[in-house]
This record gives sequence, structure tokens and C-alpha cells, in this order.
Amino acid sequence: MITGNKDSKNPASGELVDIRKYSGVASISVLALNPNNAKLRSYGWQIPEGADEPNYASVDKDGRKSFRLRMLVQIHDLDEKPVVALDYWLSPEVMFNKDRTKCKVIDSFGRTAWGTKVEIQGHKIPVFSNGNYANISSDYKPCHGGEEEVVAFLMKFLNVTPLQIFDRKKNAWVNSKDPGHVTIDSWANLCNGNLSEIAAAIAMQPDNRVKVILGIRTTDDNKSYQTFLPTTYIGNGAIPDRNTGEYTSARKAIDKYFMSLEQRAEKDSTFVMPNVEFSAAPVKEWNVTATEVADNADTNEAPSFDSPEYTKQVDDDLPFGDNDSF
Repeated sequence: MITGNKDSKNPASGELVDIRKYSGVASISVLALNPNNAKLRSYGWQIPEGADEPNYASVDKDGRKSFRLRMLVQIHDLDEKPVVALDYWLSPEVMFNKDRTKCKVIDSFGRTAWGTKVEIQGHKIPVFSNGNYANISSDYKPCHGGEEEVVAFLMKFLNVTPLQIFDRKKNAWVNSKDPGHVTIDSWANLCNGNLSEIAAAIAMQPDNRVKVILGIRTTDDNKSYQTFLPTTYIGNGAIPDRNTGEYTSARKAIDKYFMSLEQRAEKDSTFVMPNVEFSAAPVKEWNVTATEVADNADTNEAPSFDSPEYTKQVDDDLPFGDNDSF
């Protein structure tokens, strides 16, 4: 269910381009979801004739399933209007902490928290160890791997009225009169390849744009991949800071991301820091220093759904109840 969406800005017409990589904050519109080879070729992907069609479903060595939601998006800040892919890896499993005493939950405003069995069964607001209440509504439900990221994108792309706005006269955040909501009604269908719910959401405002933070991931064998920061999106009307030349919210999000990685590395000696770089400046083509990789439908591996503090459940049965209800 989605409410409170509105128009942002119409896109320019598309162009066929070669596959390149980009870094920085980019204004994008959505062109396609989980494209086949023909669609990828039409936007410049160099895929040989007779190649297998993209397989967006995966199973890891432990038998855990995941599904890739790929959005082909067009960058409107550059003259050539290049097309890149944003990949969201989704898990049909609900996320739990390591000892399975807490479950991640998400409310209709896209906010998340970690709740205990007692809290979730009573739909109580989770309480942190310091005694403070989590910033979340009681309409929350269990959160699956990748769900927070997809909801965050839809809320910003659809220009959904936020729960709070900044009142410059009061110099404080105040509640909106009629905030919008975004929830994924059938996560199971989405993870089984049914994209109708996401497609319908995009179709509500097909000409909208949103700014995303693009970056580059480099592997141990010196191959480079297009990536992006899936947790933060910026309104299309935002402009860079005059003094720094960067988007302030993008810089904060990037710093927070790397801080979380450092904290995780301190807690887990087995964690390997990813070789990834992001820029908070306006988007530009990445200056290639690593081996080029054609960004076709099978380049990126499914990530772990671990967070710096918590890991997802390792089996399908939930300790608190059946599937998504507690």
C-alpha cells in the first residue's frame, strides 16, 4: 500500500549508450525492472547473441534463497543521459539477531527497529538498552532482507509526504498534516519474481526522479563494478553546498556507512572490509583504474544480509510465530 505520493520532475528522452561507470550523486528516473537481454542490449549492454537470459533468483551454498530486483535507471545530470543498474538483493526470510532474541521490524513510514518477542507480540514500541523508545510506529511488521532499502527508494522516488518536515520558523522538526505511507503488501510474491507491486508503484509517478549516491566496488582481482548506497536517497530538488561542492546529506550518509563498517570490523575479526568508494559531489564518469567488467545481468554476487550488529535468521521457521505474524 502506498499513499501520499506526488510528482517530482519529468525526465528527458532516452539515448543508447555504451556501458560506463559513474560516481557521485545522480538524478535518475526508472526505465525498466528486471530487464531481459533484449532490453539490456537496447540500453547499451554488450551481451552476445545466444547468451542465457538473466536469472534473478539465487540460492547460496547453504540453500538460502535470494532474489535480485534490478532497476534500470537513467542519469539526467550528464549530457549523454547514461543508463545504469541499481540492484536490490531481497531475502524471503525475516531478519533476526544472532541469538534470535530480537527481530527487525519496519513501519509504514519505512522506519526500522529491533524488537523482542514480548514487544512484537504486543505491538509495543521497542525500548533500547538505554531506556529510550525506538522511533517507530506500532503498525510495524517483521522486516525482510532488502525490504528497508526498497521501501526507502519508493518513498523518495514517489515523493511521498514525509512523516515530519523542518519548520524554519520554529527551527524544529514538526509532524506533517497528512504523511504518506509505503508498505510492500506481498513480500513473498516479490521474492518469487512477481514484480507487479513494484511496477504498479513506479507507474503511479513514472516521470519522477530522485537522487542516488553512486559508487564503485573493486574486487580482489581488480575488477570494478557499479554500485550505489541503497539506504539513502535525496530529493530531486536538492543542490550541493556552495562551499564544499558536495551534497550535505550524501556526505553524512557516506560517513555513516563507513563508520558502520569500521564498527563491524571491530566486533567481528572475520569481517572483510569491502573495497568500495562513494562520492558526495555531483555525478561524473568514473576514471577507470581497475579492470573493466561488462555490467551484464550476472556480474554482482548476492550479499549477506548481515548488519554491523545483527544477522538474518538461518532457517524458515520463526521463533515468535508463523511467517510474518507474531
